[in-house]
Amino acid sequence: MTLSPFRLSFIATYVLVGAIVGVLVIHPLNLMVVWWELSRFAENAPGLFEFLSARLWLLILPKHFDVAVAYTLVGAVVGLAFGIFTRNYMRTTEAYQSLRAEQTALIPDLMKQGETERVEFKSSLRWDVKENRINRGLEKVIAKTIAGFFNADGGHLLVGVDDDGRALGLEKDLSTLKNPDHDAFERTVNDIVSKNLGGDLCPYIHTVFASVEAKDVAMIIIRPAPRAVYLDDGKASLFYVRSGNSTRQLDVREALSYARTRWG
Repeated sequence: MTLSPFRLSFIATYVLVGAIVGVLVIHPLNLMVVWWELSRFAENAPGLFEFLSARLWLLILPKHFDVAVAYTLVGAVVGLAFGIFTRNYMRTTEAYQSLRAEQTALIPDLMKQGETERVEFKSSLRWDVKENRINRGLEKVIAKTIAGFFNADGGHLLVGVDDDGRALGLEKDLSTLKNPDHDAFERTVNDIVSKNLGGDLCPYIHTVFASVEAKDVAMIIIRPAPRAVYLDDGKASLFYVRSGNSTRQLDVREALSYARTRWG
């Protein structure tokens, strides 16, 4: 693969800086280790500053040129490795931000299309709109819907949207959280999944937010689970799967048959 001039100059800068660091930082640090070892066993060991001054000046002498080259190369290799890591990290971050922007832009379109086999709307996460209070039982409803998507082909759960696809916002839900922000909302979603479905499934969900008609809407993106997912409900373990534009509970026989087909 051909590197662009910008990438070449980017890496060359790190190599150059690394070479300088090799001579001015790595070499003195190595000398400090050598001095420390000598001072432990030699009775008349010189002081640290005296030792460093004497040894560092040797680098400018021709017969010690190979030492200077060695530390320059060591620093250059370290700089190259760090430069490659930094470039890859920046590229990964840019790709993630781009993907997140694409996912966020998808929210208004999904709201217009309405509920489908892979899209469902919920008015809130834990705020009871009808009774105007916190209702923790709604978290079970959220967990049930996510379980249904987990056990099927994944999907998108939009929170802060009514059944007709109109934005209601997250203001009431956010007011129930200790820190009323999007990060706390996302952590709450993960807690619901962890508590009701299993902590190992949290990596299979991702929450993004968008402002629609000046109101915040959350979209929980759910990937298919690698195992059968059961909702803990008291002493019972319930199995849900997405069916059409709703989530259906399967009985034991149906669940076992479905699991064998779905996960082998």
